[in-house]
Order: sequence, then C-alpha cells, then structure tokens
Amino acid sequence: MLGFLWYCYQLSRAQWLRPLDLDMLQRNRLKALLKHAYENVPFYHEKFGSAGVKPDDIKSVEDLSKLPFTTKSEIKSGMPNKVIAKGYEVRELIKMPTSGTSGGPMPVYYDKRFWDYTSAAYYRLRRALGINPWDRCFQIHFWGPIPNSSDTNEENSGKKRKSRWQASLGPLYSMFKRFQKTAFITYDADGIILDIINYQPKVLSGNPSYLRLIAETLADRRIENLRPKLLRCSGEVLDEPTRKFLESSFGCEVFDSYWSNETGSVSWECKKKEGQHLNKDLLILEVTRDGERVGPGEKGEIVITCLLNYAMPLIRYKMGDIGILDDEQCSCGRGLPLLKSVEGRAADCFTLPNGKKVTPKLVMSTIQDVPGVSRYQAVQENEKKTTIELMRKQSGSEVSINDLIARCHEILGDDVEIEVFVGTRENLKAKFRPVISKLTVSGEIRWTKPRG
Repeated sequence: MLGFLWYCYQLSRAQWLRPLDLDMLQRNRLKALLKHAYENVPFYHEKFGSAGVKPDDIKSVEDLSKLPFTTKSEIKSGMPNKVIAKGYEVRELIKMPTSGTSGGPMPVYYDKRFWDYTSAAYYRLRRALGINPWDRCFQIHFWGPIPNSSDTNEENSGKKRKSRWQASLGPLYSMFKRFQKTAFITYDADGIILDIINYQPKVLSGNPSYLRLIAETLADRRIENLRPKLLRCSGEVLDEPTRKFLESSFGCEVFDSYWSNETGSVSWECKKKEGQHLNKDLLILEVTRDGERVGPGEKGEIVITCLLNYAMPLIRYKMGDIGILDDEQCSCGRGLPLLKSVEGRAADCFTLPNGKKVTPKLVMSTIQDVPGVSRYQAVQENEKKTTIELMRKQSGSEVSINDLIARCHEILGDDVEIEVFVGTRENLKAKFRPVISKLTVSGEIRWTKPRG
C-alpha cells in the first residue's frame, strides 16, 4: 500500500512539472530501462545487436530512432522466455490479455511496481476530473474475467494474481472497491441497465458505442432518474457526434482517454478538453510515418516505449493506431504534453483511388452525424466501393439514405461507389469494428463480422 500511495504522490506532483523537468525525468527513466532491457531481456539484447547499438548510444528520446520498431507478432513469438526479463517468474506476475482486435490476443505481464504505477495513473486521472474516492463509479468492460488455469500450471490465474496484489492494498483497496462496480458488455444494454440504475453511479465508464446503447435504452424506457456527473470513454475512438449525443442524453460532460493493456494509461482529457494529456512520466509516445517520426499536427502511427514495466519491457512498440500530436500546452497549466487526437486503427484506414488515406475517426464522424444513425458497419470492399449496413432497432428513427451517401461522397470522393442497406440487430455481437477496410484486414472474423 505504501508503494501505491507514494506513486500517487509522485504522479500528482509530476503533472505540474515544467516541460524541461519532465524531459529530464523521461530521459533518466529511458536510460535505466534500456540498460535493464539490454542486460536482462534476450529479445531486446538481440534487437540492440541487430541494429549495432548499445544502450549508451541512446542519449535522448530522439536517439530512440536508432532502434527498430517492436511488433505484436515479434512479442508473441518470443513469449515467454525471450520477452520476460531475467529474475522474474511468470507465475508471480500480473497477466493482462489484449483484446485481439488486431493481430489476435496477446498476454502482457506486469510486475508489482508497474501495476502500482498504473493504478496511481488511474487515480491521477480521476482527481483531474474531480472524481472523489467516495464517488460511485460503474465501469463497463469488454473483457470478461480471465479464465482460471490449473493451480499446478506455471501460469496461474491472472485474475487470482491481480486479486492478491489488489488485496495487498488493504483498507485502501477495500475503500475503492466499495465505491466501484464492474460489469461486462452483453449483446445489448438490457443485461446491465438495471444494475446501473440501482447503483446510481456518479461516474459511468465504458466504450463509446456501448454507452450510446445505454443512452438509447434509457430513452426507449423513458428512464430519467440516471444522472451521473460525468462519463468516461475509452477502448474505442470517440467521434464528436457521439460525444454530443452522450452529453445530451445523460446531461453531463464526456471525457475521453486512451489506454491499452500493453502499456497501461497513455493519455487522458482534463476538464479543459483541449487534447489528451500524455503520461510523459510513464512512457514515450512517437508518431511515425513510413518509419520516420513526424511532427505535431501530422497523422502517423503511434509507437510507445513503456518506461516502467521491467518485467516485460516494450520499446518502440507499434500500437497499430493512428494519432496526431499537439505542440500546444493545455491552459490548465499541466506540463504534460497533449495528444491532439487518436484517429483509429491504421489497418482500418480507407485507401482511396488517388492514394489518400481516410482515418476511421473521419468515417465514423461522417456517418454518425447523419440523423437517426445508431449502430452501423462501414466496409471498404475495394478502392472503388464501400458498403454501409445500418443496424436498426424496431423503434429506431428513419435515416435519409441519400443524405448519408452524399456526406460519405464528400470524404471518399465521387468516384467511389457507396452502397447502403438496412439490417437488423438480430444476433448482433456485443463488440465489432464499425469501420473496416478489406484491403488490410484478413483472418480476423471474430472482429470483422458483426453477427455471431
């Protein structure tokens, strides 16, 4: 518990440091991480060797470009012997599975210190939004509880390990647990709506698309006694039409955040909502295109170096997401830099006949802004054809197909054929990708098919 409290204090202070002081903190942590990875992680020892680089050759964040990128497939193929640092036993680590939306699921392992830092980062985010420790929070996750494995198996249940470490926080964890309830996504909102109403949370957290389902269900049932003080979105791209819809439906502000099980908390909006604050004291985020770093305001693929997970270091790890950095500082006064936008997965970008790429966020914003649109899936069949399925419920509003097609032509061009058809929500999966390009996605039926 003392470690967690100390990290809460550290992170609370660090967010107000001057950018130059944060730079120094980040460099020092990077230097220590690189030395550790080179000496203790076979995978990265080989990476350094193949690039002809030693840890001392990297003296700044900019020098990280001397190292090659790390991909999910490389980590999976080296699991666990080559990617887990010497001195760590897998059975003593916290196992965090990825969702598998790109490249399939992959286990990620945390050591105790990194788990405590990740928890402290979550606490910093909460306090920045004015969430008190005693405010009731209802969290909706896609992932269900991690299946238990045999007690004799080397990889004992990640759920058990996590619970044991959480329990080590003693009274502090008991207090948090008392004011927090967790549920897992079901086919529709009916499965958990009564739990939410009975719990009456001050904070409701979940994927934007699922929070939208909850809002629609509340409206259909004419339930008006659920009034949280804020909503927290993560796990998917939050487009502005969805943000406005949620704010109007729940009568409160909506805040976005970006995180992954591989890296923990990456960035989050404060009350100013001028961008997402990067956890610069915990990680390094680069935006790259064609292997080269791009500047603020330019779109590129997000690459992250996680500075504090010594059990399973990730250095220049390709997240598979498109993002844009900002060169402005937030007016809130925090020294943490800003991530201007997360645009969606790189594999889901639409490539037009002229070579231009359209990000999932732009496609989502365009479609979602059409009155009456709720759940949908847009699929780029090829460079010259896109199909859009509108998944209506019986009580859903009519959608102007002509209006939808016209708006999509504005972003995709007049030479792209756009076919729209209306489907039902029968057997609809709880989670699927709303925007898909068949030019890049293959072998991921679990996520690309909207129905079971």
